[in-house]
Amino acid sequence: MGFKKIGMAILVTLSLSQTAVANEVPAQFSTVGLNAPKSQDVNGFRFSLFHGQTEKVQGFDMAVFGLSEVDKLDGVSFNLLLGASKVNEEFSGASFGLFNWHLGQDTGFNMALVNNTSHVKGVNLAMVNLSKTVAGANIGLINYSDRLSLVDFGVMNYAKTTKFQFGLFNVTENLQGLQIGLLNYAENGVVKILPLINFKRSF
Repeated sequence: MGFKKIGMAILVTLSLSQTAVANEVPAQFSTVGLNAPKSQDVNGFRFSLFHGQTEKVQGFDMAVFGLSEVDKLDGVSFNLLLGASKVNEEFSGASFGLFNWHLGQDTGFNMALVNNTSHVKGVNLAMVNLSKTVAGANIGLINYSDRLSLVDFGVMNYAKTTKFQFGLFNVTENLQGLQIGLLNYAENGVVKILPLINFKRSF
């Protein structure tokens, strides 16, 4: 009786693993309301036109004339001709396009005209970087982090908390290191507003 139960458990496990593998596809075309082949798990290449949505992509994701939307993306996102990338939960790799809109955890590199990210471990490179936390660097004309950015390089930099800012205008509420710029404002700086350089007040 015990052997029968063990055998049944093995068969069920094998069946579930085969179903999971069957649901994973190596390539997919995605557009408004359609995934071909029909799957929520792509391990390979995915091409989106206008608006494509799926749960998981491992590999290469491309969008043309619209938005590629993925819950989890591990690999490279490359978007052409007004293409944009939206990642709802987790991103790891490199993302290139007009607009990166990442709502969850990012690990890697984002390059676009505009990066709108939440929590980044890595580098944001864009004309405009908007983020919550960046454990790495924001590089752009305008960099805005409403919680933390370790390093900012830009024309205008704002972070609630920062270690280092380099730009024409640097603003922070909580400076943990150094600001270098034409005009530097730090609420806890040695002086709140200073030209050229400012650093944390230690007394």
